[in-house]
Amino acid sequence: MGASNLSSSRPAHRHTHGSGSGNSLTRWLDHSAIGLSGLCLVHCLAFPVIIALLPAMAPILPQQPWVHPAILATALPLAVFALWRGWRRHRDVRPGLLGVLGLLLMGAGLAMGEGRLMETVLTVIGGLLLASAHALNWRLDHDARFHTNPSTIGE
Repeated sequence: MGASNLSSSRPAHRHTHGSGSGNSLTRWLDHSAIGLSGLCLVHCLAFPVIIALLPAMAPILPQQPWVHPAILATALPLAVFALWRGWRRHRDVRPGLLGVLGLLLMGAGLAMGEGRLMETVLTVIGGLLLASAHALNWRLDHDARFHTNPSTIGE
């Protein structure tokens, strides 16, 4: 089977980003969750480095005990809502499974207590899994919108 046969059996890719307010909300939620996961990653990786490199400033840098619980409290409902909305469209459980695993690891890191190596490791891995879940959800939602868009039928 040649390349021309493969390309002729699939319609040309057409972007339909403005095709509905529900799609925009799901896209916004996934982008927001990816951004928050990125901020979490920067916080988890940069903060210990800053403290290690600048010991004289350690007492004045924010080490509030509420930071990690606040991040998890923000990530949990945002992730559940965004991943659930995406699942309703694409019906793929992988983003949800990755998201649950990421949130569980973030929660386990929080339970370890501040300043422990395992707390940082679990939280970083959990944040990366959660960001991956949202990226996959976004991609699957994009593909589902393309394949169900009535304007592409028959092309």
